Amino acid sequence: MNPIICLKPIGVVVEGLNKPIDSGATKSRFELISTIKVFDEYTEGLEGLEEYSHIIIIYWMHEARGVKLKGRPWGIKNYPLVGIFATRFPNRPNPIGVTVVELISVEKPLIRVKGLDAWTGTPVLDIKPYDYYDIVKNPKVPWWFIDNWNQLKRKWRYEIIAPWLGPCA
Repeated sequence: MNPIICLKPIGVVVEGLNKPIDSGATKSRFELISTIKVFDEYTEGLEGLEEYSHIIIIYWMHEARGVKLKGRPWGIKNYPLVGIFATRFPNRPNPIGVTVVELISVEKPLIRVKGLDAWTGTPVLDIKPYDYYDIVKNPKVPWWFIDNWNQLKRKWRYEIIAPWLGPCA
């Protein structure tokens, strides 16, 4: 059975990451404040969202082209060849992005967040609160993820700009 699923965006990222070709990425996404505009017919759904410190943004990676079922994480040659479902990369059968972000403000119809890894113009499919049910204290991850995490943690100063990230001590 292959049902057809139709999704309707509830908003759009009006200020997000610059595309890699537009920017040399001089700042981490955790330093940038992104803005999402929720469409008028859904703004009532924002009521009470400001009570949370973090939220989950679900979006459509609308510029992903083609499906690539295997690849090396971040294109790094000494990392193993893994399946797309073992990565968070966009070239998937359904290019759905999911990111936990820090909620900065809710000013209907706009919400401002830190940590969003979506480009300006990205359709937003859903917004959910991040709560105790979403916390995994010490998830198991592969060696190559830990290697990349440690490099990025130093480069972007995650302990300072996003101390809520990473494994529990």
